[in-house]
Amino acid sequence: MTTPSQAFIQESEKAAMLSRAHVYVMVRLGVDGALLLLLALQFLVGRAFSPAFIVILADMLNLIIYRMIVRRWPTASTYLHLIISASLLIVFDFAWGAVTFIPWFLTIPLCIVGGLIVVRAGFNGLVTLTILTIFGVYLGLIYLGRVPLPLAIPSDILLSMSGALAVVLLIINLVTESLVVYLYQTEESQLQTRAQLLYTLQELEQLRNRLYQVENRARRMERLSTVGQIAEHLSRSLREPLEEIESILRTPERIVQNPAVIKGLHHQVQAALRMTDGLKEYARLTELHIDTVNLDDILAEELARTRIPDNVKLTIHQPPVFPPIQADAEKIRLVVHHLLHNALQAVQPEGGEIVIRLQPRPDGVAFTISDSGPGIPPEQLQLIFEPLYTTQTQSFGLGLAIVQRVVEMHGGYIEVESEEGKGATFTVFLPRVPESDSTITTVDATL
Repeated sequence: MTTPSQAFIQESEKAAMLSRAHVYVMVRLGVDGALLLLLALQFLVGRAFSPAFIVILADMLNLIIYRMIVRRWPTASTYLHLIISASLLIVFDFAWGAVTFIPWFLTIPLCIVGGLIVVRAGFNGLVTLTILTIFGVYLGLIYLGRVPLPLAIPSDILLSMSGALAVVLLIINLVTESLVVYLYQTEESQLQTRAQLLYTLQELEQLRNRLYQVENRARRMERLSTVGQIAEHLSRSLREPLEEIESILRTPERIVQNPAVIKGLHHQVQAALRMTDGLKEYARLTELHIDTVNLDDILAEELARTRIPDNVKLTIHQPPVFPPIQADAEKIRLVVHHLLHNALQAVQPEGGEIVIRLQPRPDGVAFTISDSGPGIPPEQLQLIFEPLYTTQTQSFGLGLAIVQRVVEMHGGYIEVESEEGKGATFTVFLPRVPESDSTITTVDATL
């Protein structure tokens, strides 16, 4: 057991003992208060002052002092308090003016309560033996006539009853000691379990902090690695168009003599711009601006801005009425743009067919784009959504990564089915209302 766990057990044991002592003091003060009230009524009726009044006040003072010092010296103060309480029972005899058995029988709860407050093996026996010794000396002084108190009963009966009471106290002490040992073992086991749990929680917290630090380092290394990959990929992808542009600019007469050179120059510039646009789009995927969006309208607008080659057959299947959703219109436009662009690249240059389907669902909408291209090899299906992964010579490999990120930001998902030589099908599901908590979502005031 570690030092913090041992300290926890000690503090818990002390807190439990203080709680038991507090309950004991409250009960005793209540009893003394009731006795004071009875004595006060007796005084009002008979106009006779009883010295027992002072004894009860002394007992209440004893309880108050005990309550004040028990926090600092719990075991010693409990022992001294119980001995003083037993001594006050003897003083009660003197205040009453005769030997009575009331104080004698009150020693029984005093002996029991000692073991219940301080749950330690042997403490209850120490209290019981000390109280028996005090009352034995007191009884001997009375019997020998050293204490001039009248006996309410004969001496031999007093001795017999005192012996019987002592035997009862010893039997009660044995029972109480057994109970104390059981309670101590149970309490100790519970405290050890709690301490072990606390220690385990502390270890888990330390492990969580370490894991957090490791994750931070991993994310930092991942960012640095991603930056390095982007820089390397950007350098490799832009080098070809830039070298081509530089070669053309070195021979300006070629531009005048051959108009096709201008077209090639324009093509290289557009390729470079597409790469930088892809980086810009990927960097802006930080939050959603939610509005009411009609996916069929976005599809129609995107098709109007896209040039479909003559050797590509485009087929669109959509219901007459298509439900709107809550989404970010600009980011959904990116999804449609990149999936359509991906399908057009797949069927070029030989040409082919692209089929687009819009399907309403009970909890959202589905958008499917199929192409009749060469398909995607099985080993590449797990890589196509990775940033910077591409099989095109003039592509930055961010299109499908952007699509997946936007779909996940909306709480949807994307699936791909492909067979080599038979094309590929991308299916996007979008819920009616975004359900993702991984991004900061803002809602336009127009809603």
